[in-house]
Amino acid sequence: MISPIEIHEHLPKENCGECGTATCMGFAVRLLNRKANLNDCPYLKQAKYIQAGIILKEMLAPILEAKATKLVIRENLCNGCGNCVIVCPPNVSRSIEATGGKGPSTNDVVLKMRNGVVVEMNLSFCKRFEEASEEVKAEPCRLCIDACPFKAIEFL
Repeated sequence: MISPIEIHEHLPKENCGECGTATCMGFAVRLLNRKANLNDCPYLKQAKYIQAGIILKEMLAPILEAKATKLVIRENLCNGCGNCVIVCPPNVSRSIEATGGKGPSTNDVVLKMRNGVVVEMNLSFCKRFEEASEEVKAEPCRLCIDACPFKAIEFL
């Protein structure tokens, strides 16, 4: 996990507000929450900050690759056990096959096994989806993470 402080270390620390945020620390938080883009900082385009911009781009790459739920699936670590699929509460509520441990036959679920690895199907059902209704977002769920013996799933 990357912290705002680690991001802030590489920002210009001018606190100019030109990015739309009053401080560089606030900008760091917005970057981590995917509410801002590195291109929003005019200083990172200047020659003396190019190296910092490259470092920040590398640091933020995993976050930018994450889905709307901040879900990251590392297919190279997945062994295809399917534990994540059958413990997912939205999967179980939408597919009787998931309840029985066989995995869902429908595509109307959060996670599914395909070609021996887990894939995301419909992340709008995930309890971690930022724009989900209050009913769906009742508590932060991490059952798929806890069920994975190889740490192939994580939320950033």
